[in-house]
Amino acid sequence: MDFLEFFAIVERDRDLLNPFSPEKLERIAGYADLQDGLRVLDIGSGKGAMLRAWAGRWAITGTGLELNPAFVQEARERAQREGVADRLTFVPGRALDFIPDPAGYDVATCLGATFALGGFTESLAWMRPLVRPGGVLIVGDVFLGQAASPDELEREGWKELLTVAERHAQIGAAGLEVVGFAASSMDDWDHYSSLMWAAVDDWAAQFPEHPDRTEVLEQVRAGQERYFRFERAHLAWGVWVTRPATP
Repeated sequence: MDFLEFFAIVERDRDLLNPFSPEKLERIAGYADLQDGLRVLDIGSGKGAMLRAWAGRWAITGTGLELNPAFVQEARERAQREGVADRLTFVPGRALDFIPDPAGYDVATCLGATFALGGFTESLAWMRPLVRPGGVLIVGDVFLGQAASPDELEREGWKELLTVAERHAQIGAAGLEVVGFAASSMDDWDHYSSLMWAAVDDWAAQFPEHPDRTEVLEQVRAGQERYFRFERAHLAWGVWVTRPATP
């Protein structure tokens, strides 16, 4: 199955496409000192949950970049229903194909989509020139929670997983300083994962003759086993709010 179609299925019941709560998203906005009049660029915007929430509270303008056209369509429809569509633009396609305005944004964000820009450090490097002096960069990504042995990390497919201290060092090496941080709880992870399992179960019942049904079920069931065996204990996810370091 095409990976975009796969994620449209598993993300069916999710609005915010990360293991993060709306309350923590609001906390992140506070750390970023979000206010009326700011211009926000969101890489990997999904269904636009973050931009829509922020536009509903503050008079911001926002641009969301999203590879999955199904999510772009949902983002536009939800923004229209919520009365914020006139201030939000959702652009389909690869993030690296987008031509941003240099130093044209007050806030640049990339939550759970650093792969779209080549990785964690690459995302920081790509976003930094886009923010105005005094602007904010917000990045969300995985890190190692409970310690695991190198052999276990390699066996579970997380050989390159860094600790939170190592992520912090990457931010410092990029010339940025952290002004706020929030991490997912186990409850956030359980809810995020459960929404996927329920959506896939419903989809499989609805489309018993789908040619990719077996493949999707096998992939999701293997992921569920990995979640309870390893990821629930060892895989963490957090959001860093950063600014260029003070000289």
